[in-house]
Amino acid sequence: MLAELKHRNVLRAAVLYIGAMWALAQGIAQLSGPFGLPDAVTRWFVIACVIGFPFWITFAWFYEFTPQGFRRENQVTVDAPQRHTNARKLDFAIIGVLVVAVVLLASGYFVRRDAPANAAVLISIPAKSIAVLPFQNLSNDKDNEYFVAGMQDLILTKLADIGGLKVIARTSTAKYASHPGDLKTIGEQLGVATILEGSVQKAGDQVLINVQLIDTGTNGHIRAEAYTRTLTNVFGVEGDVAEKVATALKAKLSPAESARLASDMSTNWEANNLFLRAEQQANLGNVNYDTASMKAAIPLYQQAIHHTPNFSLAYARLSYVQSELAWFGGGGLDVPQLIIDARYNAGQALQLAPNLPAAQLAVGYSDYWGRGAYAGALKAFATALALRPNDADTLAAQGFVQRRQGSFGAAIASLQQATTLDPRNSSLAFELAART
Repeated sequence: MLAELKHRNVLRAAVLYIGAMWALAQGIAQLSGPFGLPDAVTRWFVIACVIGFPFWITFAWFYEFTPQGFRRENQVTVDAPQRHTNARKLDFAIIGVLVVAVVLLASGYFVRRDAPANAAVLISIPAKSIAVLPFQNLSNDKDNEYFVAGMQDLILTKLADIGGLKVIARTSTAKYASHPGDLKTIGEQLGVATILEGSVQKAGDQVLINVQLIDTGTNGHIRAEAYTRTLTNVFGVEGDVAEKVATALKAKLSPAESARLASDMSTNWEANNLFLRAEQQANLGNVNYDTASMKAAIPLYQQAIHHTPNFSLAYARLSYVQSELAWFGGGGLDVPQLIIDARYNAGQALQLAPNLPAAQLAVGYSDYWGRGAYAGALKAFATALALRPNDADTLAAQGFVQRRQGSFGAAIASLQQATTLDPRNSSLAFELAART
């Protein structure tokens, strides 16, 4: 059999096919960047080549090249000199495609080697970009972790309200220590030029908050602030920190953005305390898809609203958790009632604060998770993004709805934007990779 394969030049034809396809694949891969072609083009080309290989081998077995062109093997008589000539032509063709493939491989290698190691990072990291690392709890009472995490989240949210800043989502920053050593590497991993570190110390009704803005490239301190507050007036620090960060990074604030820097918290400490405890449970449920934590958050939000009936942010977050819990099966609660309650609370939040991004997000999720009303969900998510452009959760939600509508190109674009703002979110990366 092997002798017959050699006799019919099938082995040479196989080597020629593989060499030619290898060279073409390398050429397509190198042209993808300049022409903006997706990686999938090269991948599908290789798949097509693999599928075509058996057909090529079959063709080489049954057909012979003659001076009159291709003829069926059993229809022609090819003398030894002609077979030798055919073999030499195939040998030259093989040498030619292999030379092209090696040249393409070498050129790609040297271009990559000569490029600065951090060139891609330097190009992709905007100067007006920031990640807020987990704040350190300096309180003697470790039960204050919920309060420390809450203050970090409030500051992060206010920074995300500033359209001129690229702000990394908490899902990605939660994986780091409060004061890590290698900020340059972390900056490259998150795609940010600056990092905000902080600490919170709570003793009785006294609160001390320290924050420092650091350049990830030089490890130099850009700005540092210390706030000494009481529990009754600590909320409002988040807006002040966000404004000073924007000033330091030369990010201009629109009048609407300046107005949104005011605290969304209530004036009642007990309501705020319950809200932050609810947020701790809600975040646990969101990260781990834990319905028990979602359920634990609901009565805490409700108690916060009982203390402050016009607490729009609490209504919005309560609605979101109810919609999320309904989506994940209710965790033992009545799903239809959860959907009704989520819609009502989203409406309350929107009525109290029409320009609150969290209220628009709650409406969107009520439509998406609760009612399957995709057009309404997209409209609400678009409004939320107009108010808070740097919100990875809203971008991801928009992408998920677009995917359900069959708008896969738009969905991929939304998920790619979300991944830029939440680069260490493995779930989001999986969802994007599964669609590309």
